[in-house]
Amino acid sequence: MNIVRRTSEETRQCILVAAWDLFRQIGFRKTTIADIAAALRMSSANIYRFFPSKDALTEAICRNLLGGLLEAARALAAGPGAAGERIRAVLLFLHRNHREQMINEKRVHEVVAVAMEQNWTAIEEFLEACDAVIVGLVGEGQANGEFGPGDPVLLGERTMAACACILHPDMIAECSGDDPDADAQGVIDFVLRALANKNPPAPLQSLE
Repeated sequence: MNIVRRTSEETRQCILVAAWDLFRQIGFRKTTIADIAAALRMSSANIYRFFPSKDALTEAICRNLLGGLLEAARALAAGPGAAGERIRAVLLFLHRNHREQMINEKRVHEVVAVAMEQNWTAIEEFLEACDAVIVGLVGEGQANGEFGPGDPVLLGERTMAACACILHPDMIAECSGDDPDADAQGVIDFVLRALANKNPPAPLQSLE
């Protein structure tokens, strides 16, 4: 009988997957390291070889999930279209993802709440990276005359701050209305109007 041996990285990923499955099934607070070990048919000591604590394991899961979100947001930001439409696409994507997780997957909200309470670096890094995506798009919009003048870093950060009501997990969970998509679109319309160039450059005249 051939025994398939996992590499250290494969074992680490298996632990992350098993832990996340249990968090979603029975909740973060109720899941123990022993539960995760039992699901993988390994000892708790083996889990601790890779993650020194349950919080360290959970932050690693959080980092993986946020990394996937960030990759998708960056792909939207790099896509075709005007800078404003790409800002809309990024913000709507983040809103819809957060809304799905916070409203339809209550167990996920529990994990996010713990992460925010404890100020995990994974959360801070994700927020900073999202700010950077929007800042880059604001700079592109200014360069082509779509957006007005100003410090693109400050304008990008204020755009994200103005969208907190559609991006912050607690606010999404508590303030979701009858038509959350329309609410999100309205907020994004507001920030795009604020960014818009009030004196756009005149179109180039044809030489024909």
